Amino acid sequence: MKFAIRVPANFLYPALTSPWEAQVTGADTMRFARAVDDFGFDWLWVSEHIVQDPRLLPSMGARFYEGLTAMTALLGATQRIRALSFIAVLPYHHPVVYAKAIATADVLSGGRVIMGLGVGYMRREFKALGVPFERRGRRTDEYLRSMKELWTSDQPVFHGEFVDFENILFEPKPMQKPHPPILVGGDSRPVLRRAAHLGDGWLPWLTPRRDLGACLTYIHEERAKQGRTGPFEVPMLLADMDEENRLDFGRFRIPRTRDEILPLIERLEGDQATTAVLHLPVGTSGIGECLDWAGWFARDIIPQFRSGSGC
Repeated sequence: MKFAIRVPANFLYPALTSPWEAQVTGADTMRFARAVDDFGFDWLWVSEHIVQDPRLLPSMGARFYEGLTAMTALLGATQRIRALSFIAVLPYHHPVVYAKAIATADVLSGGRVIMGLGVGYMRREFKALGVPFERRGRRTDEYLRSMKELWTSDQPVFHGEFVDFENILFEPKPMQKPHPPILVGGDSRPVLRRAAHLGDGWLPWLTPRRDLGACLTYIHEERAKQGRTGPFEVPMLLADMDEENRLDFGRFRIPRTRDEILPLIERLEGDQATTAVLHLPVGTSGIGECLDWAGWFARDIIPQFRSGSGC
């Protein structure tokens, strides 16, 4: 089991953050990143929205980083820990430019980039960016294939509906081979198929726990049909959620104590998770108390669940 921890103030969901996060500075964030790197956490994770729908302000807040920019800054401030986008919406990004940015970050960080990617769901965000909402799944598949072509081919060629290039060179290639891990986020059957055919992992979000086993069986069957082997990451949130209304963040129970945390991690193991995705505890007084908790978690909890290295 690996452990991914959220970056403070990456977002300000009222139910999932503490008041002090609204005042976090860039220096505070880098201090946090260096500390959890030293503590031995495996991944830092950041989410992404480019703009926010005002109707979602009460539940989600308005603050979000651009994911890859934040990841690159965090990787530059650390030595060992890896950075995960959880998640970035691929259709928002031109695939040739995005492939270049990801490869650059991977090279300069020594191979520590992990891309969690999804198709997106917020119509107003698509409209603001001038990206068609319809056929976003087909666009995502093509973007992924074209990016892999750029990352792996000496003379990339791609002719598709949305992406077209030939007679070009693309350097540098990512440090990780064949490319940084791609974890596909979402819950629908097309998402599961995309994870199996094009991804190196799956990031479930709204999938009820009772359906996880069937979803993973389907993914692994599809991978076998494609002749795909190798590690497959399945990060899951370390939280007790309302299974019937998983978007009601007020009903998330974020564990803080040993007696709350251990059973939830054991449950994740039983659900075939490879990584526990941690929120920060709600109700801390400041970044110092938050880091004290993270240090305690690293000393007392993580060693009990260490096995393998995965991504």
